[in-house]
Parts: sequence; structure tokens; C-alpha cells
Amino acid sequence: MEEISFAVVGSGFMGGVLARVGYELPYARCVAAMDVDFGRAENLVELFGGRAYGNIEDMLNQENPDTVIIATPESEHREAVIAASQKGSHILVEKPFATTLEDADAMIRASDENGVMLMVGHILRFEVNYAMIQAAVVDGRIGRFLSAYARRITPINEAFRLEGRVSPITYIAVHDIDQFLWYHPEVVKSVYARGIKGRVWEQFGTYDCAWITMEYEDGSLGIHEVGWCLPEQWAGWQRPPSWGGFGDVQMNVIGTEGVLNLNFTPMGLYGLDQEGWKLPDTRHWPTMNDKLVGAAKLEMEHFFECVLEGKEPLVTGVDGRRSIEIMIAAENSISQDRVIDLTL
Repeated sequence: MEEISFAVVGSGFMGGVLARVGYELPYARCVAAMDVDFGRAENLVELFGGRAYGNIEDMLNQENPDTVIIATPESEHREAVIAASQKGSHILVEKPFATTLEDADAMIRASDENGVMLMVGHILRFEVNYAMIQAAVVDGRIGRFLSAYARRITPINEAFRLEGRVSPITYIAVHDIDQFLWYHPEVVKSVYARGIKGRVWEQFGTYDCAWITMEYEDGSLGIHEVGWCLPEQWAGWQRPPSWGGFGDVQMNVIGTEGVLNLNFTPMGLYGLDQEGWKLPDTRHWPTMNDKLVGAAKLEMEHFFECVLEGKEPLVTGVDGRRSIEIMIAAENSISQDRVIDLTL
């Protein structure tokens, strides 16, 4: 297979995960990492190769990578996507695609004008169980789609790490919003959401959890419960180091002739030892034989495959825009205390 070079913009947690996956693929080569915190970029290239940069223009001019992985904070994607597009690099940008529709439109326009591929990192489309739900819905196995309910609650440690930078809807709910739109890609006519305030609100002024209702024009519903209000002890174990924790996650889809149910609490494996109960993440980016596997690897393999073969990615910029339109409507519904009418 032809070798493909990649650079990483944003050297935090998710940038590190995707860089490691790319590094472990035999046909991919990390040529650079960029971060406004230069020390983080240095740490990443020390692990996975390439040169560290503190400025994206310098990185693109010096390295000219085939692809760029953008994992900066959610409101900072636009500048990086446009810069990479203008240099002819194909782009994988982390979810959420943007925090405004103006930014989303500017990124889609830049990629189209420069003839580069733009893929949005909605990792659940590459998790086998979620993909199997979509396949069953598309195959008509549950008849006409009636409703989907998703629950995604993470430990409160995640909110403390982000220190009020972003809400759980923008940071987490966008995963399941994308799934609802994937399972039932019809017009959504309205969104209503309520935020619930607890410990995170008291410390950072960001609501702890929320309930979102999406109503489609055909009368079907998508309902999402999301937040970061599980206690610190939920995933507080230390060993084994490959047993990373996750949260309380479910998906239920109902049709006129069937039902599909996913429960990732736990993800098929749990244990109990001197540290207490343990429910490791076995699906998204677990470690096996000293390599990252799971949905993160499948996502990166798909991205590189699309670049090398000139195929359209499973999650386009337009798909990413659809999800953030619902995300923004939910945020506005909470802040304005009303139903938000919209047309995708």
C-alpha cells in the first residue's frame, strides 16, 4: 500500500489517540504535530515521530503533509481546516465539526474549493454495534422508524478536566445526535432541551446534564439523556492500565415491527478486585498487544482508505453540519427556554 503522511493539529487527548493509531498503521507516517502549547506538540512527536510546531502555517509550509488530523478545541477548527485545505491536505476534523453554522459552512466551502476530502470524526459510526443498528434499520428489519433513545453519562471528572469550557451537549451529545440522523436521515422540524444543574454548575456555571427531544417532520422522535454527573469513583481504578473506563451508555431504537437495543454499561466485560468494580471501555480505543484497536483504528483506516482511493468518507462535512445544527438548537432551547423550530 502507498505510504501516506499525516500531521496532527491539537496534541491533547484525542489528538494523541489518533496520532498513535496512525503511527501504528504500517503505511502511515507522522511528520508533524502542532499545538499552541509547544510542549504538548513536542511530547507527541517524541512518541510518534515528526517535528513539533507552534504555528500551523509553519507546519504546513515545511512538511506539506498528505493529510491533517485536527483535534483542537471545538470552536477552533475553522482556521486549521481552511489552512490545511489551501495547502491541499485532506482533513479529518474531530467532532463537533464546529460551534457555529458560519464556521461549518466556511470549512465545507474551503474543502470544496480546494478539492480536498473533509471527514468529520464521529467515531460511533465506526463502532461495530452502532453500525449494526444502522444496517438493521436500513434493511427495514424494524419496519418504520418511530423513535430512538440514547443515554450517555460520563464521570464528573471529565467536566472538571474541561473546567466549564464546553457543555455536555456540545462535547458529548453530538455523538448520539449524529447517530439519530444516521439511523433516520429525515427532516427534523423542532428541538427542545432542558438543562439540569448540579455540582458542575456550582463550580463552573455549566449545566451538569440535559434531556433533548428532536421531533422529525414525520412525527418520529429522537430523545437523548446526556451529562457528566457520574461520581468520580465510577472509573477511578488504576490497574490493569489497559482497562480504561467510560460511562453509562445505551441506545434503543423502536420501529413498527421491531426493536434494537444496545447497552454499553458495561461493554461486555466487568471485574471486581481490591480496587472495586471495574467496567472497562472495550470498544472505542482499547489496547491489545500494545496497540490501540477498536473504533478509533477503524475510523483512521477508513479516513486513509478514502484518501488513497479517492472515495467519499462515511461522515462528510455536510453530515457534521447537520449534527451541529441540532446541537446548537438544543443549546438555544436551554438558554431561551423554548422549543426551537428549524429546517435542516
